[in-house]
Amino acid sequence: MPTIAAWISKGMPVKQKGGAGSAYELQLSHCFAWRQAQKANEDLRSEKVRQATQALRLALVGGSSGDTMAALDPKTRREIMAAQREHEMFERDRNQLMRRDDVRETFDVVFSLIRDQLNAAPDVIERKHALEPKLVHALIDICDDLVSGVKEAIDAFWRDRPVREATAQKRDLFDS
Repeated sequence: MPTIAAWISKGMPVKQKGGAGSAYELQLSHCFAWRQAQKANEDLRSEKVRQATQALRLALVGGSSGDTMAALDPKTRREIMAAQREHEMFERDRNQLMRRDDVRETFDVVFSLIRDQLNAAPDVIERKHALEPKLVHALIDICDDLVSGVKEAIDAFWRDRPVREATAQKRDLFDS
């Protein structure tokens, strides 16, 4: 009876231990209750893994996840991460996903144009419309404030999106 012996080794209650020619005495009701509790724990663990898998798969397509990758077995983690990589490649191919460096370069180009135009605007307006120095200085202050505000917004954008390390455990959509 290897199953009974295995259950006893896992903690199934025994009324009287056997051995050396004497049989174990078991109380069927206690053993049944213990086994039902074991099944309930196994079902609970299986349900948690199923829910975590379902939540992570949902997150791949835009849902949310309450559990982490650590709750999953290694095979399921590999499958989900492979699906994530394929999803990212698909989105990148469709121009739905940009590399961080591409976003930074685009920001630099666009906001450099804006900054240069704002820096030149007071001089251009002064020459074309012969504004008095007091108005030109007010316009310079307004342009400087706008450039500073844009710079702070860009800095905040990057501060709020720190670069994550590309490790096997951290490289997924579910890390906060």
